[in-house]
Amino acid sequence: MISLALIALLASVLSPQEALDAMLDGNPFPSAQESVLIEYGDSFEIPGGPELVKYAILRQFHRMVFQYQPEPVDQLAGYISDNWDSLDTETRNLWREFAGGAGLGVPMEDVSGENLTSILRYCSESGAALPSVSVGELTGLQRLYYSSALSPDEVMELIHDPSWAVRNAVIQRNPNAAFEMLDDRSLYVRMNAALATGRDDLLMELASTPGPIGHIALAGVGQIPILEDSLFRSSRPDIRASALMALLQLGWEIPPERLDYLLTDEYVMVGAIAADATGRDFAMPLEGNLPHEAPALEDVPSQVVLVTGAGNFTMTLLKENAPVTCRSFWYLAETGFYDGIYFHRVIPGFVAQAGCPEGNGFGGPGYSIPAENNPVAYHRGVVGMADSGMNTGGSQFFIMLDDQRRLDCRYTVFAEVKDTDGLDNIEVGTRILEIRRVNP
Repeated sequence: MISLALIALLASVLSPQEALDAMLDGNPFPSAQESVLIEYGDSFEIPGGPELVKYAILRQFHRMVFQYQPEPVDQLAGYISDNWDSLDTETRNLWREFAGGAGLGVPMEDVSGENLTSILRYCSESGAALPSVSVGELTGLQRLYYSSALSPDEVMELIHDPSWAVRNAVIQRNPNAAFEMLDDRSLYVRMNAALATGRDDLLMELASTPGPIGHIALAGVGQIPILEDSLFRSSRPDIRASALMALLQLGWEIPPERLDYLLTDEYVMVGAIAADATGRDFAMPLEGNLPHEAPALEDVPSQVVLVTGAGNFTMTLLKENAPVTCRSFWYLAETGFYDGIYFHRVIPGFVAQAGCPEGNGFGGPGYSIPAENNPVAYHRGVVGMADSGMNTGGSQFFIMLDDQRRLDCRYTVFAEVKDTDGLDNIEVGTRILEIRRVNP
């Protein structure tokens, strides 16, 4: 193993990117001294004290993101259980975050303001019994986890919850609730209610909605003649792509006489989807680099306001951690690229994603930027750059709706939302109105 003296030296001279490169080359990441050996050393060790348990847990998360084989965690789980009372709240919450998805048990403890969200999330993921809480005092995120842990009958008490995400969770837990939610004030909840009840008439009505709601509703209709008409007659490229994807998912085969027509569609993604479905070669146009007119780093503001239909959110840009990404983001924001774009992917408790000009998740700005992976942790409110592989970032970004440490170092973190209270109001179809500079 690398010596502690060398770690201390590296920590004093390496930038975040250089440190990450060193880690990926097989060397420990100098985020601490003794603790780093537990997280990134050659072999797993049970920590020598409660203050180091956090790094042993993070090791498991970070092995996931770099696609290493998982390590046996029984010994670590036993150690944590035996030493639970000596662990701080942050470490306990981190273990629940890992254990919920891994199907591991967690010692019970009294509920407090610092651990309530973590406990409710663990219960929703593991099926553990819910603690006794006052539902009226829970935040929207906490009620989401609470509702996801209720039985189908119990969840009906939340059918009129003020949070769209909770009402949507009610449908997922008890599809019969959908019959009472066909006129929900949220278009997304209304669409999911129509899907659950087989109401094609409502889906067709919603299919005319601009943006991602219309795409999903059209695909949900599931009637091949309607989808074929949308594919071959619609003037909207996003509708054509959505209709083609829906048809293929229904087992539809592209008629040979129509294949060349689709391969040469003016919207490149239609051609790419058709080529993939038929095994044809398809040359995707090469993405360019960040335009030369992009602002210099010193001209990028330190803070911007994301103005949306669900509220305004102040974001601090992390220019030192992700200089190219911040330059690209502000270049697009300043030129109005994001104005009118929808959040096309929202997974409550996970991410809210936007930045596709077509509203279907396929689009970008016409260029790509390099990955600038850095050690900023993926907590609630952190903003990352979406990609389809290393060095393929563009305009799509995502905002974390809860802690997800398994994403650490995989996607470029370039911003943080200052006040996260309103983030759970963002839903599929929420529109970005503008992104503007915060005046000093």
